[in-house]
Amino acid sequence: MEFFIRQGATDPILKMRLIDDGKNDKSSYNNKLEESASNEFITFEMFDIKTGNPVILNGVCYVTSRTKLYNHVTDEYYIIYRFSEEQTSITGRFEGKFKITFLDSSQSPTIKLIMPIREKLYINVI
Repeated sequence: MEFFIRQGATDPILKMRLIDDGKNDKSSYNNKLEESASNEFITFEMFDIKTGNPVILNGVCYVTSRTKLYNHVTDEYYIIYRFSEEQTSITGRFEGKFKITFLDSSQSPTIKLIMPIREKLYINVI
């Protein structure tokens, strides 16, 4: 996936839709996702493609949802991240990753999921 943002800009917001792969119990997964978001266990990382150096580490992300119009049983969930002017001050091509840490039954951080899974996320600051 390619994402473009102008140098020194804070908009547009980076927004990634979570895809239901059918492997998880949807309601349980959504509850865990909301718990992770409220405890700031969803973070964003961005690395320079050429050097591999980190530009952003542990950037706080948020979760938003949208109720489907025709199927009210499931909602669509999105992870969003807003860049700061400092984070987009240098032009270039970067790789971005979202990390989701889920909580276990005793509310301790446990499983980490790194997104995007299907294709890499490239951020282009122009």
